[in-house]
Amino acid sequence: QIMSDKINFETSLKSLEDVVSKLEKGECSLEESIALFEKGMANVKECSKALKEAEIKINTLGEGE
Repeated sequence: QIMSDKINFETSLKSLEDVVSKLEKGECSLEESIALFEKGMANVKECSKALKEAEIKINTLGEGE
């Protein structure tokens, strides 16, 4: 489970970085830019979800001590 979470977070983060890089270049059409933005927002949600889950796990582990 932990390894899967790490892969999902890192994969989503890398994808988000790629999206930002493409958008910053400004070489995409409007339609491509919108599609990239949508993809980027999905990546942000995945990263945020993974970070929240990690925070919950850390807090749970801390309560056990």
